Amino acid sequence: MQTYFILYSTLILALFGAYAHGLMSIIPIARASSTPLPVHQWLKKVKLDKGETLTKLHFFVQDQISGPNQSVYNVAESEITSNSPTKFGRTQVVDHLLTADPEYNSPKVGRIQGIHMLDDLHEIALTVNWNIIFTDGPYKGSTLTLLGRLVAYARDGELSVVAGSGKFQLARGIAVKRTISTDPKTSNMVMEYHLYVITPNAA
Repeated sequence: MQTYFILYSTLILALFGAYAHGLMSIIPIARASSTPLPVHQWLKKVKLDKGETLTKLHFFVQDQISGPNQSVYNVAESEITSNSPTKFGRTQVVDHLLTADPEYNSPKVGRIQGIHMLDDLHEIALTVNWNIIFTDGPYKGSTLTLLGRLVAYARDGELSVVAGSGKFQLARGIAVKRTISTDPKTSNMVMEYHLYVITPNAA
């Protein structure tokens, strides 16, 4: 893990070396991705205001739809859900494990907890209201709130970081998702997340 820290830190510092009006925090809580996401290019244009810090977080979400570690459950449906090709109106609650690496038994980072609903009549997509709770590592006890829309089973997606607590008070930013594996028998998925979070510096 120390090797990943050095390589990843060098790459990110190179990208942000020209940012004279802000600070950046690098937390190598996960293995560096071998397939950088498109938003990494967009980040080269980010300009931080004085007194702001950009923190990059990287981890994996264990989306267990079934099996002994199931972490998503139906709590409500609409009158048309059973006949809808997009399962319109289905509402689910989640409590997914966050890990440092893709493997389920890799070091724990935290949990994603919250609610989402299938609310598109034309494709299987969901509106998300999730909280990230960091249970281990340097941000233990802090949270981030994610809102937005994801297309079910799509490889890539984005959510907005709209709030936070603890070390992420007054947070804003973006969460970028990439689905890296799906079990065809169980539909369980592993999703890689990169978060780019801007917070004011402590006074």
